[in-house]
Amino acid sequence: MASDKYDLSTVKGRLLTYLKEKRIPQTEFCKRLGVAPTYIGVIRKSIPAEKINRIATLYPDLNRDWLLYGEGEMCIKQTADPRKFLQEAGYLVPLLPVTAFAGNITAWSQSVNANECEKVISPVQGVDFAIRISGDSMEPDFHDGSIILIKKIDDKAFIPWGHPMIVDSSNGVFFKDVFPSERGKTYIEAQSHNPKYPPLEIPLDCVYGLYRVVTTLNTYSSY
Repeated sequence: MASDKYDLSTVKGRLLTYLKEKRIPQTEFCKRLGVAPTYIGVIRKSIPAEKINRIATLYPDLNRDWLLYGEGEMCIKQTADPRKFLQEAGYLVPLLPVTAFAGNITAWSQSVNANECEKVISPVQGVDFAIRISGDSMEPDFHDGSIILIKKIDDKAFIPWGHPMIVDSSNGVFFKDVFPSERGKTYIEAQSHNPKYPPLEIPLDCVYGLYRVVTTLNTYSSY
Protein backbone atom coordinates (compact mmCIF):
# COMPACT_ATOMS: atom_id res chain seq x y z
CA MET A 1 0.00 0.00 0.00
CA ALA A 2 1.38 3.38 -0.88
CA SER A 3 2.21 5.65 2.04
CA ASP A 4 -0.08 8.43 0.80
CA LYS A 5 -3.15 6.28 0.12
CA TYR A 6 -5.01 3.92 2.43
CA ASP A 7 -7.55 1.15 1.94
CA LEU A 8 -10.90 2.87 2.48
CA SER A 9 -12.68 -0.50 2.73
CA THR A 10 -11.25 -0.97 6.27
CA VAL A 11 -11.70 0.93 9.52
CA LYS A 12 -7.94 1.22 9.87
CA GLY A 13 -7.60 2.69 6.38
CA ARG A 14 -10.36 5.21 6.96
CA LEU A 15 -8.90 6.26 10.32
CA LEU A 16 -5.46 6.74 8.75
CA THR A 17 -7.03 8.73 5.91
CA TYR A 18 -8.75 11.05 8.39
CA LEU A 19 -5.54 11.58 10.36
CA LYS A 20 -3.62 12.33 7.17
CA GLU A 21 -6.30 14.74 5.94
CA LYS A 22 -6.30 16.59 9.28
CA ARG A 23 -2.50 16.43 9.57
CA ILE A 24 -2.73 14.70 12.93
CA PRO A 25 0.38 12.60 13.73
CA GLN A 26 -0.45 9.01 14.63
CA THR A 27 1.64 9.34 17.81
CA GLU A 28 -0.40 12.36 18.89
CA PHE A 29 -3.68 10.57 18.15
CA CYS A 30 -2.65 7.51 20.18
CA LYS A 31 -1.46 9.64 23.09
CA ARG A 32 -4.76 11.55 23.27
CA LEU A 33 -6.72 8.30 22.97
CA GLY A 34 -4.70 6.80 25.82
CA VAL A 35 -3.32 3.82 23.88
CA ALA A 36 0.10 2.53 22.85
CA PRO A 37 1.78 4.19 19.84
CA THR A 38 1.41 0.89 17.95
CA TYR A 39 -2.39 0.75 18.48
CA ILE A 40 -3.43 1.73 14.94
CA GLY A 41 -1.13 -0.86 13.44
CA VAL A 42 -2.85 -3.71 15.27
CA ILE A 43 -6.43 -2.70 14.41
CA ARG A 44 -8.07 -5.59 12.59
CA LYS A 45 -11.80 -5.41 11.81
CA SER A 46 -13.06 -2.60 14.03
CA ILE A 47 -12.52 -0.42 17.11
CA PRO A 48 -14.05 -1.14 20.57
CA ALA A 49 -17.07 0.94 21.58
CA GLU A 50 -15.32 2.70 24.47
CA LYS A 51 -12.56 3.94 22.14
CA ILE A 52 -15.12 5.04 19.55
CA ASN A 53 -16.74 7.10 22.32
CA ARG A 54 -13.41 8.71 23.15
CA ILE A 55 -12.68 9.44 19.49
CA ALA A 56 -16.15 11.02 19.18
CA THR A 57 -15.27 13.55 21.87
CA LEU A 58 -11.69 14.20 20.74
CA TYR A 59 -12.60 14.63 17.05
CA PRO A 60 -16.27 15.72 16.83
CA ASP A 61 -16.03 16.45 13.10
CA LEU A 62 -15.23 12.80 12.27
CA ASN A 63 -18.32 11.02 10.93
CA ARG A 64 -18.79 7.88 13.05
CA ASP A 65 -20.74 6.05 10.34
CA TRP A 66 -18.02 6.79 7.80
CA LEU A 67 -15.29 5.59 10.16
CA LEU A 68 -17.05 2.35 11.13
CA TYR A 69 -18.98 1.49 7.97
CA GLY A 70 -17.68 3.72 5.18
CA GLU A 71 -21.09 5.42 4.89
CA GLY A 72 -21.51 9.13 4.11
CA GLU A 73 -18.80 11.77 4.12
CA MET A 74 -15.63 11.62 6.18
CA CYS A 75 -16.42 14.79 8.13
CA ILE A 76 -19.62 16.10 9.65
CA LYS A 77 -20.67 19.51 8.37
CA GLN A 78 -19.84 22.38 10.69
CA THR A 79 -23.53 23.11 11.15
CA ALA A 80 -24.12 19.64 12.64
CA ASP A 81 -25.20 19.53 16.28
CA PRO A 82 -22.31 18.06 18.32
CA ARG A 83 -24.78 16.70 20.91
CA LYS A 84 -26.51 14.71 18.14
CA PHE A 85 -23.15 13.29 17.06
CA LEU A 86 -22.31 12.23 20.60
CA GLN A 87 -25.70 10.62 21.03
CA GLU A 88 -25.15 8.63 17.83
CA ALA A 89 -21.85 7.36 19.24
CA GLY A 90 -23.58 5.93 22.30
CA TYR A 91 -26.09 6.81 25.01
CA LEU A 92 -25.75 9.94 27.13
CA VAL A 93 -26.26 9.24 30.84
CA PRO A 94 -25.97 11.56 33.88
CA LEU A 95 -22.65 11.53 35.73
CA LEU A 96 -23.39 11.58 39.46
CA PRO A 97 -21.36 14.44 40.97
CA VAL A 98 -18.74 13.59 43.58
CA THR A 99 -20.64 15.66 46.14
CA ALA A 100 -23.44 13.09 45.96
CA PHE A 101 -21.27 10.69 47.95
CA ALA A 102 -22.01 12.85 51.00
CA GLY A 103 -25.71 12.16 50.46
CA ASN A 104 -27.52 9.54 48.40
CA ILE A 105 -28.53 8.82 44.81
CA THR A 106 -32.26 8.90 45.51
CA ALA A 107 -32.23 12.42 46.94
CA TRP A 108 -29.91 13.63 44.19
CA SER A 109 -32.03 12.21 41.36
CA GLN A 110 -35.17 13.78 42.81
CA SER A 111 -33.67 17.24 43.27
CA VAL A 112 -31.40 17.67 40.23
CA ASN A 113 -32.52 18.10 36.63
CA ALA A 114 -30.60 15.42 34.69
CA ASN A 115 -30.52 17.71 31.64
CA GLU A 116 -28.42 20.22 33.56
CA CYS A 117 -25.67 17.90 34.79
CA GLU A 118 -22.55 16.51 33.15
CA LYS A 119 -23.02 13.46 30.93
CA VAL A 120 -20.89 10.52 29.87
CA ILE A 121 -21.37 8.33 26.83
CA SER A 122 -22.42 4.77 27.59
CA PRO A 123 -21.73 2.14 24.89
CA VAL A 124 -24.80 0.23 26.09
CA GLN A 125 -28.45 1.15 26.53
CA GLY A 126 -30.46 1.02 29.75
CA VAL A 127 -27.95 2.64 32.11
CA ASP A 128 -29.39 4.86 34.87
CA PHE A 129 -26.30 6.72 36.07
CA ALA A 130 -22.55 6.96 35.83
CA ILE A 131 -20.42 7.31 38.97
CA ARG A 132 -16.73 8.06 39.29
CA ILE A 133 -14.92 5.69 41.67
CA SER A 134 -13.24 7.46 44.56
CA GLY A 135 -10.58 5.69 46.63
CA ASP A 136 -8.85 2.32 46.51
CA SER A 137 -11.30 0.07 48.36
CA MET A 138 -12.08 -1.93 45.19
CA GLU A 139 -8.50 -2.15 43.92
CA PRO A 140 -7.05 -3.89 41.97
CA ASP A 141 -10.18 -4.58 39.91
CA PHE A 142 -11.66 -1.06 39.96
CA HIS A 143 -9.31 1.90 39.97
CA ASP A 144 -9.62 5.30 41.57
CA GLY A 145 -10.93 7.79 38.98
CA SER A 146 -12.54 5.20 36.72
CA ILE A 147 -16.22 5.54 35.87
CA ILE A 148 -18.77 2.80 36.37
CA LEU A 149 -22.13 2.71 34.60
CA ILE A 150 -24.93 1.44 36.81
CA LYS A 151 -28.56 0.33 36.63
CA LYS A 152 -30.96 0.00 39.55
CA ILE A 153 -31.95 -3.54 40.52
CA ASP A 154 -35.67 -4.18 40.80
CA ASP A 155 -36.22 -4.90 44.49
CA LYS A 156 -38.56 -7.73 43.50
CA ALA A 157 -36.01 -9.32 41.19
CA PHE A 158 -33.14 -11.69 41.90
CA ILE A 159 -30.20 -9.92 43.57
CA PRO A 160 -26.86 -11.05 42.08
CA TRP A 161 -25.14 -11.76 45.40
CA GLY A 162 -21.35 -11.69 45.36
CA HIS A 163 -21.12 -9.13 42.57
CA PRO A 164 -19.98 -5.49 42.78
CA MET A 165 -22.87 -3.08 43.33
CA ILE A 166 -23.56 0.47 44.31
CA VAL A 167 -25.39 0.56 47.63
CA ASP A 168 -27.49 3.72 47.96
CA SER A 169 -28.13 4.20 51.67
CA SER A 170 -29.08 6.78 54.26
CA ASN A 171 -25.40 6.83 55.30
CA GLY A 172 -24.15 7.55 51.78
CA VAL A 173 -23.16 5.71 48.62
CA PHE A 174 -20.93 2.63 48.78
CA PHE A 175 -19.29 0.59 46.01
CA LYS A 176 -18.79 -2.96 47.29
CA ASP A 177 -19.38 -6.64 46.63
CA VAL A 178 -22.73 -7.43 48.26
CA PHE A 179 -23.56 -10.66 50.11
CA PRO A 180 -26.36 -11.93 52.38
CA SER A 181 -25.47 -11.19 55.99
CA GLU A 182 -25.00 -13.78 58.70
CA ARG A 183 -27.04 -11.44 60.91
CA GLY A 184 -30.16 -12.38 58.97
CA LYS A 185 -32.42 -11.12 56.23
CA THR A 186 -32.60 -7.60 57.63
CA TYR A 187 -28.94 -6.91 56.82
CA ILE A 188 -26.58 -7.14 53.87
CA GLU A 189 -22.81 -7.50 54.04
CA ALA A 190 -20.69 -5.21 51.84
CA GLN A 191 -17.12 -6.31 51.14
CA SER A 192 -14.19 -4.45 49.57
CA HIS A 193 -11.72 -6.05 47.15
CA ASN A 194 -8.85 -4.35 48.96
CA PRO A 195 -8.17 -6.50 52.06
CA LYS A 196 -7.23 -3.52 54.22
CA TYR A 197 -10.90 -2.53 54.41
CA PRO A 198 -13.15 -4.60 56.72
CA PRO A 199 -16.65 -5.69 55.64
CA LEU A 200 -19.66 -3.52 56.44
CA GLU A 201 -22.97 -4.74 57.84
CA ILE A 202 -25.72 -2.50 56.44
CA PRO A 203 -29.32 -2.65 57.69
CA LEU A 204 -31.75 -3.13 54.82
CA ASP A 205 -34.07 -0.47 56.21
CA CYS A 206 -31.25 2.04 55.56
CA VAL A 207 -30.87 0.97 51.89
CA TYR A 208 -32.75 3.02 49.29
CA GLY A 209 -31.59 0.92 46.36
CA LEU A 210 -28.98 -1.43 44.89
CA TYR A 211 -27.40 -0.74 41.50
CA ARG A 212 -25.60 -3.36 39.46
CA VAL A 213 -22.48 -2.44 37.50
CA VAL A 214 -23.20 -2.61 33.77
CA THR A 215 -19.70 -1.73 32.57
CA THR A 216 -16.62 0.30 33.47
CA LEU A 217 -15.07 3.18 31.55
CA ASN A 218 -11.37 3.52 32.35
CA THR A 219 -11.19 6.27 29.75
CA TYR A 220 -14.38 8.12 29.26
CA SER A 221 -16.19 10.79 27.30
CA SER A 222 -18.29 13.57 28.77
CA TYR A 223 -20.55 16.26 27.41
